[in-house]
Amino acid sequence: MDEYLSEKEQIEKLRGWWSDNGSWVIAGIALGVALLVGWNGWQGYVTRRAEEASALYTQLAALSVKGDLAGAERDQALDIGQRLKSGFAATPYDEQGALALARINVDAGFLDEAAAELDYVLNQSDDPELAMVARVRLARIRLQQDRLDDAAAVLAVEDAGAFKARVAELRGDIAHARGDLGAARAAYEEALAGTDSGVVNRVYVQMKLDDLAVSEGSGPQETPAAGDDAS
Repeated sequence: MDEYLSEKEQIEKLRGWWSDNGSWVIAGIALGVALLVGWNGWQGYVTRRAEEASALYTQLAALSVKGDLAGAERDQALDIGQRLKSGFAATPYDEQGALALARINVDAGFLDEAAAELDYVLNQSDDPELAMVARVRLARIRLQQDRLDDAAAVLAVEDAGAFKARVAELRGDIAHARGDLGAARAAYEEALAGTDSGVVNRVYVQMKLDDLAVSEGSGPQETPAAGDDAS
């Protein structure tokens, strides 16, 4: 009988506890289920957005490799690029899309439009390497436009990281365009000397150095005359 009463008392205690706390337990379970459903829904939403952005970028990348786009294809590319910027700015695809649009615009001869896309990447990207890609390409465009001061300003970075050799080569191109052959030579030699020089076309850079020797008239047989002129 004592054991029976003890079990009965325990049941009554459980009933009392449930009466006091049952609503909170049910609410907690409901909240947990709601959070789980909400989390799964959010994950699904993020996945769908990433898939949509990826599909748009794939279309844009396919257009960018065609070369000189005109008419409907160029309009399509511009539309995709705008959709990536306006709808998917929190994903990596809008910046990659801007780089693709810059290439399309360069191929079509729209250099200012290409520069605008590269400026967008520079201003938006949190990825230092991606920003350096945009920086190097923008400097090349400004050099092509003969905007030498703008090209030099774009390359005014303290640490170019893995792009050090490329930046040095471009600085050499800018100096050469200005007629500063000594600075051009130093820059080209820097591009070839670094441990990261493999990221540049070494043969091409060496050709630039060889052309400088001809331009300067400073081949081995000309060296004394050059010294006499300097004095």
